[in-house]
Amino acid sequence: MKVWYLHGLESAPGGPKVEFLKEVADEVYAPAMDYTSHKAFGELYREITKKGKPDLIIGSSMGGYFADAIASHFGIKTILFNPALHSRSIERNLPYGNDIGKRVVVLGDKDDVIDPHETFRLLTNVNYYAGESPNTFIWVNNGHRTPLTVFKDIYTKIVFDEIG
Repeated sequence: MKVWYLHGLESAPGGPKVEFLKEVADEVYAPAMDYTSHKAFGELYREITKKGKPDLIIGSSMGGYFADAIASHFGIKTILFNPALHSRSIERNLPYGNDIGKRVVVLGDKDDVIDPHETFRLLTNVNYYAGESPNTFIWVNNGHRTPLTVFKDIYTKIVFDEIG
């Protein structure tokens, strides 16, 4: 399985989550993202056309917003951890495509950075979807930062039990 991981705004590339992914996935792409650059989205788009479409994109916070937008152009499945789909400290108006794939949205019920209830409301807007919603929600008992153990548990459950 080819997996992309997009870190959060104030996080660095690499780290224990990426190391875990390298242990369980065939190929992992985890670029250093400069979310302040207006070129960041275009660079991701070019990487997909150059490297080929990944099977799954995982994004955290601002990385979740970018993962959601880029995946919508290619119908790629996503796991979004507390995605910054609203209330971002750096405002970006990313272009969305028309091929929204399956989303697993992980929301920390104690998140005080991105309101999880607003994210839930935004993604459950029934007027937006023409058919069945592509969203699965998982509520976890943590804040904005996702602990490694929770990350591993969710990845394992989603990839091996559902995406398989």
